[in-house]
Amino acid sequence: MIERPLYEDGYFRVVADHVARVVRLVRSPAAFPTTEAAEKCLDAVAFSLITIRRGWVLLVDSRGVPIRNDHAFEQVLARARHRIVGRFACAAILVASDIGKLQVARYAREDPKSPPVFRDEEEALAYLAANRTSK
Repeated sequence: MIERPLYEDGYFRVVADHVARVVRLVRSPAAFPTTEAAEKCLDAVAFSLITIRRGWVLLVDSRGVPIRNDHAFEQVLARARHRIVGRFACAAILVASDIGKLQVARYAREDPKSPPVFRDEEEALAYLAANRTSK
């Protein structure tokens, strides 16, 4: 594994594994103080991905994320999902609990392009490897 950091702040760490062609977007447990702060941070994350080319996959590790479900924040997340997840041939989301899995499943009902959700990292990586395309 040859990892190259793409972005890091108090909320996200983004690294590119050039051997596996996997971008890992790891969310910290820090809560965003405002929706504006979340939007600014997610804009920076999206910008950090501009060098990623065809055939890469995305693993979103949200196991450390605090549960939050207010409407304004969810709108910010929806816009960011399209900008970030849409860049990749395939994506998967890691969660820590069944509650997290239910919350992401709710997003999937609202957005049919939402990535599948996993609790096991190896299963998520196997899914990404099996479903890689040349988008």
